[in-house]
Amino acid sequence: MSLNIRYKLSLAFLLTTAITVGGMFVFFQWSFKHGFTNYIQSQELREVGDLVDELQSIYAREGSWKSLRGNGALWQNLHRQLMPSYFERTPPPHLPPPGIRGPHHRPEPPPEHGGDKSLSSRLALLDQEKKSLIGRYSKPENMAMQPLLVNGETVGYLAINPLPVLDDELAAGFVREQSQTFTLISIATFILALAIALPLAWQLVRPIRKLTEATSQLTSGNFKTRIDIEQRDELGQLSADFNRLAATLEANEHARNRWMADISHELRTPLAVLKGQIEAIQDGIRSASPENLRILHSKVQQLSRLIDDLYELSLSDAGALSYCKTDISLVKILRSIVEDFDIPLAQKGIRLSSDLQLAEDKLIYADEARLNQLFSNLLTNSLRYTDSGGQLKVAARCEAQTAIITLADSAPGVASADIPHLFERLYRADSSRSRETGGAGLGLSICQNIVTAHEGSISATPSTLGGLEISIFLPLSQRIKW
Repeated sequence: MSLNIRYKLSLAFLLTTAITVGGMFVFFQWSFKHGFTNYIQSQELREVGDLVDELQSIYAREGSWKSLRGNGALWQNLHRQLMPSYFERTPPPHLPPPGIRGPHHRPEPPPEHGGDKSLSSRLALLDQEKKSLIGRYSKPENMAMQPLLVNGETVGYLAINPLPVLDDELAAGFVREQSQTFTLISIATFILALAIALPLAWQLVRPIRKLTEATSQLTSGNFKTRIDIEQRDELGQLSADFNRLAATLEANEHARNRWMADISHELRTPLAVLKGQIEAIQDGIRSASPENLRILHSKVQQLSRLIDDLYELSLSDAGALSYCKTDISLVKILRSIVEDFDIPLAQKGIRLSSDLQLAEDKLIYADEARLNQLFSNLLTNSLRYTDSGGQLKVAARCEAQTAIITLADSAPGVASADIPHLFERLYRADSSRSRETGGAGLGLSICQNIVTAHEGSISATPSTLGGLEISIFLPLSQRIKW
């Protein structure tokens, strides 16, 4: 059975708590054992301070440990005199009878580890090389040693065999009590972690559940779906991104519906005219005169241009338009285009002027054919929509590493409210830019795609001449010629 994310988060919190508490328990056991032992040893080293001073005095007087080597009686007398409380509290059972004590008498060995645990029975005297002189010396790794110094030189060591802490009944009882206490604390910690983990996991999962439900609605086609943002963390940012995605999809859906309606309308008008003219000729209402055939031909051309524009725009949107870019001189292209439109503009009574302030060595990395298409579309718009007797001004200049081309024409102008929509598909600013002129409202959209493909930008503003001004910004070539 697959667990949902709420229970997965809860289990993750509990597992983290279990690992933490378990690690703390193991560390507690190790730390207590070693810490308690070190504490006892430090206390015992302080207790034998007088004995250390006396041993150092003996070596300073005699210059060696000869008097103490194997002399159990003297060793025990030192304990009795300098550590009376420890000696009387746990009398060593291995002392010899008074009658047979002597400097060369070797007493019975002290009891083995685990027998007499008094401090007196666990002391040993070692020489400079840590070899045993008197006392029990088992060489454990954690044995405490107090250096014996004479004139700043180490002459021996007083060693204390470690006390088996956990073998002591009182110490073992203390350890068990601490372990039980820590076990209870661990259980309480788990219960507390569980009480916190479940609500916290639910709080974390709640925005994810909202996102899931909203995504399901979005995939079903409800693009009006929005999420209330209650947090400012990563999930809140994700919710904000979801809302922007939904708004974009809703706008695209509206644009698609409007696009389909506009396309249908654009196709229906010339088809209706064609159908009416052909039916009139078939019914004998009209004759197949050159004038009627010209009308039919113009409507066919209008349909053909619309279909070509739609196909080209679809290729541009899909990135399928072919671009063969090279370093070319922008001013040469502009001069050629201006010359091509000089006669058609003059025939309509539109005065054309150009101010091309670009040097021929100012190159751009572009497709020459697409740039010709771009400028031809813009000049065709001015030719089509500018009133007779008007004017068109083409200018070009360079700023930093950007070429700026402007095309400004005279009346009729475009309302300020319409300017932001000029580059939308099938959009016409006003009645003066009607279908009778042959345009379908796709030219500027195609121009925008071409400019974008050349890493530039295009914009529209009211012209000082009374019409519309189109500005194009294209980056100059940065390519290095070898």
